[in-house]
Amino acid sequence: MLLYPERGLALNATAASILKLCDGDRTVETIVGELHQEYPDRSDDDVRHEVVDFLEELLKRGLLRVLG
Repeated sequence: MLLYPERGLALNATAASILKLCDGDRTVETIVGELHQEYPDRSDDDVRHEVVDFLEELLKRGLLRVLG
């Protein structure tokens, strides 16, 4: 569960894994690569799509900030 002012966002296991890797040092490609190792049964394109979609949703909600 991701909590933010007066709201919460229930996370599935993949979303939680993505969020844990958002440390300000990793790039999107690095996150995709690490998750592909964690979920080898999924294609690289599927993992990339899920990561990008999730991060875009967090950006829209103001829960994520792009550095650099």
